[in-house]
Amino acid sequence: MSYQLSAISYQLSAISYQLSAISYQLSAISYQLSAISYQLLAYGSQASSLCHGTVRAAPQVAQSVLLNKIS
Repeated sequence: MSYQLSAISYQLSAISYQLSAISYQLSAISYQLSAISYQLLAYGSQASSLCHGTVRAAPQVAQSVLLNKIS
């Protein structure tokens, strides 16, 4: 009986280590996804500022093209 309890205890310990390893892997994946999320936010911010810059510059470009055609 004692041998069986010892074997069960060993198996539970092995399962505990496996679950701990899985937990660390999931934590690493979480950090990687967080880093990707921040990169995407940065790219989105850059794209947004580029779009707004283009929209702001468009009337000035149109005005200069019209002035060049008039003169």
